[in-house]
Amino acid sequence: MPKLLTINGLTGYIILAATAFAVAAGPANAQIIERDLHRGVMEGPEQLDPQYAFHAAERAILTDLFVGLVVDDAAGQPQPGAAESWTTAKDGRQWVFKLRDDLKWSDNRPLVAGDFVYAFQRLLAPQSSAPFASMFYPITGARALHASKAGDLATLGVKARNKRTLVFDLEKPTPYFLSLLSHPSAFPLRKDLIERGPDSWTRPGRLVSNGAYILGEWLPGRHVKLRKNWGFYDPASVNLDNIFYDIVEHGEVALERFFSGELVILSGIPRDRIAGLMETAPEIVRLHPTLTTDYLVFNTQNPPFDDPKVREALALAIDSRSLVMNVLGRGEIPTDGMLPEGMANLRAPAQPDRDSPYPPKRPLSPSQKRSKAKHLLDNSGYGARDSLRITLHYNNSETHQVIAEAIAGMWKKIGVRTDVYGSHYNVHYGDLGIGDFDVARAGWIADFDDPMAVLELFLSDKERFNYSAFADKEFDRLFKAANGQPNPRERAIGLYRAHQRAISQYPVVPLYNHASRNLVAPTVTGWVDNVKDIHPSRFLNLPN
Repeated sequence: MPKLLTINGLTGYIILAATAFAVAAGPANAQIIERDLHRGVMEGPEQLDPQYAFHAAERAILTDLFVGLVVDDAAGQPQPGAAESWTTAKDGRQWVFKLRDDLKWSDNRPLVAGDFVYAFQRLLAPQSSAPFASMFYPITGARALHASKAGDLATLGVKARNKRTLVFDLEKPTPYFLSLLSHPSAFPLRKDLIERGPDSWTRPGRLVSNGAYILGEWLPGRHVKLRKNWGFYDPASVNLDNIFYDIVEHGEVALERFFSGELVILSGIPRDRIAGLMETAPEIVRLHPTLTTDYLVFNTQNPPFDDPKVREALALAIDSRSLVMNVLGRGEIPTDGMLPEGMANLRAPAQPDRDSPYPPKRPLSPSQKRSKAKHLLDNSGYGARDSLRITLHYNNSETHQVIAEAIAGMWKKIGVRTDVYGSHYNVHYGDLGIGDFDVARAGWIADFDDPMAVLELFLSDKERFNYSAFADKEFDRLFKAANGQPNPRERAIGLYRAHQRAISQYPVVPLYNHASRNLVAPTVTGWVDNVKDIHPSRFLNLPN
């Protein structure tokens, strides 16, 4: 493996790999040189149905394959996508989108407003188990339709006025509505192809898309190859002919492939290599805060975690700053809240009202927190050493294991005995979904830049992702009142208070906000760090 010190040598390797070409068949006297870009990802896609995408790699690939009404630009900001323009009613309850002229699917069939109508009807149909369907409940009739056993799809407030005009009616003004429309769940879909092959329409050769790229090859455990879509509405903006998402599950192998020049982008860097890379090759390391929070979740349905004081004691004993500084050390931000730093549409009151239940708390030192934690356990009947024994669950990864063991050590200092248990990603989150755990590690990526993307996890009627089974009438009241507030400033303050209420009950223990960890070769242009950690290949280039 090349030494990390030789950054000039590294660049040479990467230039060699980046400018490698394939000669394709063409006119008798011409050669077509295809330009490829290889992106390394630590886990491959499990499926490529946009409405069921969950993993980061799935979303990255789908963002290359499809285009919604709006798209995220290189900086993660919304810009026109399939829609060339839109208007909003004065009361904020109706949005009208005008599609670009002559939009086409990759099989050359015209793309029309009805393809978006079908996608939203499928997403919110009564039988749908799409994980992010509830994000679109602001649409008129969406919640009732999704919750029904056999609702009428025509009641959904998404209509095609004509082939190029799409109309959304909303239950109430929704400040973040536009940002929802770049999510894969809002991508257009082909009804004829899905009904013809419900279990096979996402396979290579069958998947028809409307984005900058089309699916060329999908070899599980190896790579996903995307090819340039010449029918895309702006093909001149697509610089590269082929994009390879190479699956490299082992960190050291991933680094070796990057430094050999085989990969020019690597998403996810082994925890123990960050410091060395920052010292020897800082120009290739991209660390940036994201809208992602790691946290612990308590099963509040089972004793002793049905006792808020026990949950508070365990939360107080965790020193998240120590986790970040001494265990992780890769740009994460310690936090005591669930809302990532810098999130939009959030505002603390200028000063708490005299009767406010949310006064600012005086920070406690780690030793003071441990003392309070022991006192809380004493009062809850768990004062004797080892009288409380729990299992901390995590999904398998070196980082998650190290964090779990560090937390177990912190709990040991207050007399709590902890067993750590790791399992495969799907098994882990399956157990969380059915409540088969004591305390567990979880992570949440805000899919749009608004507190709603996180706070809805704590709603009493939230069936998916409310792993703690938290139910609090006061939180529900505060959240719903704030989210229905037409004044943006009052809404932002109300959501802040709802968040404080949820955190004060300790259904979860926020640990830290993530930083994206990417290696990007100096030969790559067009990469812009952003809080969403979304980097469409369309905006990337490898200049000669």
